[in-house]
Amino acid sequence: MNTKVEQKIVSPSAKAIYKASHQELQRLEQTMSFYKEESDVSLLNRYAGIKAITLSKETMAILQRAQDIASQSNGAFNPLLAPLIQLWKSAGIKNQLPTCDEIKSTLARCKPKNLVLDHNHGTAYLKQKGSMVDLGGIGKGLAADVCCDLYQKMDVTSAFVNLGGNVKTIGQHPDQKPWTVGLQHPDKPRGHCYGAILCSDLSVVTSGGYERYIEIDNAKYHHLLDGRTGFPATSDLKSVTVLSESSMTADALSTAAFVMGLEKGVDFIYNSDALGGIFFTTSNEVYLTKGVRSYVKLLERLTCYEI
Repeated sequence: MNTKVEQKIVSPSAKAIYKASHQELQRLEQTMSFYKEESDVSLLNRYAGIKAITLSKETMAILQRAQDIASQSNGAFNPLLAPLIQLWKSAGIKNQLPTCDEIKSTLARCKPKNLVLDHNHGTAYLKQKGSMVDLGGIGKGLAADVCCDLYQKMDVTSAFVNLGGNVKTIGQHPDQKPWTVGLQHPDKPRGHCYGAILCSDLSVVTSGGYERYIEIDNAKYHHLLDGRTGFPATSDLKSVTVLSESSMTADALSTAAFVMGLEKGVDFIYNSDALGGIFFTTSNEVYLTKGVRSYVKLLERLTCYEI
């Protein structure tokens, strides 16, 4: 999945459980990777505009969840942004911004409605030739959920998994305290946290534009693209952290809320099934939804509001 995976498993059988979870992660990558030639996702993309493809129930389920969140967020989360991502990667290589015509023609292939799911027949179809599904904005969350489901089936009562910032916990830390998840400061080096979340049996996922970006003419353009405009999202946020029982849900919701901006993002999180969210603004203020205040410990003096 092109990311570092950290697992902490408290069990006499921890090594065997780790091995089993590693195999599950490899299986998921083989099934859903954008880059694996024989994955469900690659097969679906290869036949865009040609025919419907029979997919595994697991892939159909995550596609449905992605499609639902795309609809609920009015496209702020969009699993069909691969053509736009490729356009911006090419722009970075050429050190030249995409033209308006390039953006417009690419966006036509990125519309969420281009994906048609038929659960009666177990098939998916991309109506527009050149459309492509990429589950990068939701897949690591699914992987964290799958790992924790496996842990629980193997009688683990204390565990922690982190897939490139998608964190999910089971039970408490071995010292009988909640697990601690750091909140990265968007403007400071990796590992410098402005706060921490103390949690058990929850997932914590952060989306922000501060780690991955390209530079064109000495200007930075982050990787969180807005499929409604074709450009990197220009909201009043530096990062959004979502707490949810489902890591897959938190993964997609954090992206959507970041793209929406503070006001609409807060409303979106309140209308979702997530526990709540933490919003770090461009003015370095922190906004907490009411459900998360008791989980958050601030480590720096920042202006903080509960909304």
